[in-house]
Amino acid sequence: MKITYRIDNLDCPSCADKIERKITKIAGIKEAHVNYLTKKVFIVSDVTDNEAAIKKAEKIIRQYAGDFEIE
Repeated sequence: MKITYRIDNLDCPSCADKIERKITKIAGIKEAHVNYLTKKVFIVSDVTDNEAAIKKAEKIIRQYAGDFEIE
C-alpha cells in the first residue's frame, strides 16, 4: 500500500529528516521518504490494510509538521 501526504507546514529540513527516520522505524512500514522541497511524505506499507502503522505515521507527521492532506 502506498500513501502520499502533502504537508504544507513543513518548515525545516531537520524536521523532514526526523519524520522520515521515525516513520521508517514503525513496524509494518516498508519505506518512508520525505521531500522537503515539495513538502510531501511518501509511505509504503508492507500490507494492504495496516491501519495501526499508518496512524502512528500520521501522528509523527502531525507532531513535526501539523496538518496534512492525503493525495
